[in-house]
Amino acid sequence: MTMQIRFVGPLGKVTGSCTWMRDETRGWSFLVDCGMQQGEPTADQWNAGDEWPFDPKTIRFVILTHAHVDHCGLIPELYKRGFEGTVYCTEETKELAELLLGDAAKQQDTSFELKDVERIHFHTPGGTTKFGDYHPVADDLFIRFFRSGHILGSVSATILWGDPKSEQTSIVFSGDIGPGREDQEVAPFSRHLMHPAPADFAVVESTYGDRTRPPEETDPVNRRSRLAEAMDRAMKTGGTLAIPAFSTARTQDVLFDIHFVVASNPERYSGMDFILASPLAEKVNEITVKALSKVGPQGNRGKVRPLWLGKQVFRDLGLDKDDPDHFDHAHNLCKQALCAAPATPIPNEPPGNAISAQWRSLFRVDKKGANDVELAQAGPRVAVMSSGMCDAGPAIRWLPDLLKSADNEVALTGYCAPGSIGNKLQELAPVPNSERRKLRDNLSWKQPDGPSLPRRDIKASISTLSGYSAHADQAELVDWVVHEFPQGSGSRQTMASKKVFIQHGHNRARKGLSEAIQKKATAHGLWIETGMPEEPSGWITLDPAR
Repeated sequence: MTMQIRFVGPLGKVTGSCTWMRDETRGWSFLVDCGMQQGEPTADQWNAGDEWPFDPKTIRFVILTHAHVDHCGLIPELYKRGFEGTVYCTEETKELAELLLGDAAKQQDTSFELKDVERIHFHTPGGTTKFGDYHPVADDLFIRFFRSGHILGSVSATILWGDPKSEQTSIVFSGDIGPGREDQEVAPFSRHLMHPAPADFAVVESTYGDRTRPPEETDPVNRRSRLAEAMDRAMKTGGTLAIPAFSTARTQDVLFDIHFVVASNPERYSGMDFILASPLAEKVNEITVKALSKVGPQGNRGKVRPLWLGKQVFRDLGLDKDDPDHFDHAHNLCKQALCAAPATPIPNEPPGNAISAQWRSLFRVDKKGANDVELAQAGPRVAVMSSGMCDAGPAIRWLPDLLKSADNEVALTGYCAPGSIGNKLQELAPVPNSERRKLRDNLSWKQPDGPSLPRRDIKASISTLSGYSAHADQAELVDWVVHEFPQGSGSRQTMASKKVFIQHGHNRARKGLSEAIQKKATAHGLWIETGMPEEPSGWITLDPAR
């Protein structure tokens, strides 16, 4: 058998994940991810599907690592152009992808329609999400999933081919890797990643391959302190703290943190109002609540562990992760944070710390839309809204009015692509109002009948709440490739592979990650070959002997 790989994207880019693999002698032709490009110079051509090097009719299946649209966003276009195969992923990725793709189909610049989304045949190997199991997808062709810690449902995927009784070859795709590690988790909900078994080849993302975050940025205590300071400013001015956030993962993390801050000092925030203006996030909340309740056996040790609920939730709330009653209580508090009533009554004397005891549901949901809400009403209040880059959704209705008042603050929660409204607001952050009055252009939303606001009239403070990134930095990416497992009084090193392809990042980030991998490998007396395929990569034969 001769397996080949072609990196269709992204090479020298961050969005538009798509890798093509084939074995012509076996008739195998399949993709790992098929995502939209977002904010890239080639986005229009790629997203139209006219420059794909493959014929969708000949693709047998797709392995999907997670539900972000830069990984799954063009799967409906595959079906529209003749693909009839299966999309293999976790249950949670299926549910989120159906939701996000359905929402994308409603946007004016999307080439596919809702009917194309409804044609997708998602399938979770084994019928339910399991990690590490071998799942056959063809004769002598198998896949394995390992949690990647990025967002709910996200996995690294290992592909194995050959006779299991003799000699198999394997390649592992990192997918997008989340920050932190076991017992050093960063995000409020994400459970730590799992290190896949070593493979003959590895493909690793490099979004932040040239950057290592300072500890104060990744420390949850500091992150919540920054959030509390923004809430305190709204309490002082009586205005609105507007928090635009991505509907998937980011909004859920922000909601948990706000509940944590309030429960830490309920009297301080007793006069504050809390609004969730994100219909899409409401649906993601429902999926998240269901997923956080899931548990399963872990390996052969007879242990039953949560699939997605991280240990940090138990630490934050002073709960015992091994106590079933504490697990139920932790899940109920998560449900309250995500705007869902608890399934079971909260005990009069709940377990956990003082924060657990003071926890209460805070948010009311903006059902009618901000046009029916008195935007100028007296605060103080917090409004969490979509979209994260401020270009669409409720942000279009809320921000034009909120930006006019110096009592208000817009706190961005993550990366905003060049040209987005969020990016333009970030540019204004250091500019005082007296200087903004000299501006003569408008802030315009590129939506049908989208509003326009003279930039000179923007008086609200603009800030960024750092610490919510769902991507690993350089040190964490290197740790995925070369990991040290504690063993007795020392440790042992394991490698994802001796042959590593670096994609999903700008060339500077890819180069920085390659150098960091080589440095760590050398320090441990290991040999690793790293490659940075160019675009287009052409076919590369996966021969372990080479």
